[in-house]
Amino acid sequence: VCYVQELHLDHKVKVSFQLIDHDEKRLRAYQEIRHVDGWLAATSEQLALHVDMAGPRVAPFPADVMAKVEAMRAAHAALPMPERAGRSIGIKRKSA
Repeated sequence: VCYVQELHLDHKVKVSFQLIDHDEKRLRAYQEIRHVDGWLAATSEQLALHVDMAGPRVAPFPADVMAKVEAMRAAHAALPMPERAGRSIGIKRKSA
């Protein structure tokens, strides 16, 4: 999560979700929280894995789930890549 600007309890917000990519076992998703006036409050990007809890292990999505994922990805395909998607994380080290 990247917190951009503070929200308050009485603020009204809009939340967006975009499926950026997927394969048979993974989803890459991006969300934004914006104040109703349009300014950005926070972003979040996830890589989610489908887990078969009988294993437990990462496993392909069942066919019915994959059909829904593919339909969502097709619906989102025309959307532009979010500007803040793909940011990396790390630990900044002080130089010696």
